[in-house]
Amino acid sequence: MSYRVGVLDQDAWARQKQAGRDRDAARLRSGEISREQLTRGNDFFSALPIGTFRMVSVGGRPLSEAR
Repeated sequence: MSYRVGVLDQDAWARQKQAGRDRDAARLRSGEISREQLTRGNDFFSALPIGTFRMVSVGGRPLSEAR
């Protein structure tokens, strides 16, 4: 198995994050998007269909008897 090692450019990452925040602020000011829409769009889990997942175990231990 081979691994690829990457190096994080923290300055570039910080600039990208700030640019995203600036875009979000501009969209809010212009009325293009509501705060609720922005929050929903920035939510890490928003793209995942959380309602369809079922937790069956944690750490390899079942949470309850299988159905």
